Amino acid sequence: MRAQPTFAKLTSGLKLHYRVQGNPEGPWLVLLNGLLSDTTMWAGVLPGLSDAFRILTFDSRGQGRSDAPPEGPYPTALLAEEAWELFGQLNVRRPWLIGLSNGSAMSLELLSSRPEAFAGAVLTSAMPSFDFALSLKAEHWAHCLEVGGPLMQFDAVAPFLWGDTFLEARHGVLRAYHQVVTGGNKPMHGNLHQIRGTLGWDIRDRLDRIQAPVLLLSGAEDLLTPPWKCLETARRIPHSRFEIVPGIGHAYPVENPKGFVAQVRAFITGIQI
Repeated sequence: MRAQPTFAKLTSGLKLHYRVQGNPEGPWLVLLNGLLSDTTMWAGVLPGLSDAFRILTFDSRGQGRSDAPPEGPYPTALLAEEAWELFGQLNVRRPWLIGLSNGSAMSLELLSSRPEAFAGAVLTSAMPSFDFALSLKAEHWAHCLEVGGPLMQFDAVAPFLWGDTFLEARHGVLRAYHQVVTGGNKPMHGNLHQIRGTLGWDIRDRLDRIQAPVLLLSGAEDLLTPPWKCLETARRIPHSRFEIVPGIGHAYPVENPKGFVAQVRAFITGIQI
């Protein structure tokens, strides 16, 4: 049975959309969305995880069905703190964190600020800071969104996000999906505040606080957060593992959900043995 959308109201008054599904007896697994996406980005991986895990998916502020306050930007650290408050409301204890891109950045915030609160993490496309080159790209994407809307913004970002083969095969579908997720009746300021909330983020001096086991995955064809930059994250986290995935761009869980699920399950099983 398909899970029904539900909402949690934080102490700030912000409402976050979330869903809990999967095995109610399994360990918690929290899936953290990438930038300018929503919970639907996990559709391909949920069937391969729901038998073994109790899964929480949610939209951060400005995403999906969650509130998008007019005041901005939405800093990554704030999104992480709101996620933590949501975990408390839902009694999510010692979860595994599964993050993509900005969801990985949020996960690093959580793992470093509360080292003993998490079972571990599998993070894709996790850079340790929003560096100068990435900031230039983000500002360009924000400007495209302001000037030409979601489709112009997609055209600017797509070559950086997807592996070559996947992008060529799915370009039309991806473009239409992006327009649905970021356009329609959704307020433009929510998307812009998400993008600009990443600027200046830097967690390099706190990564050594992380105690939980962490697997860091990087697509070999990722031009947005390339492997050599994600490797720095791994080098700063004690006892972490780092793997480069051939033929994959920035969004491994979307490009090859079965392969991604296999690596998630293998890592968690190996830690739990």
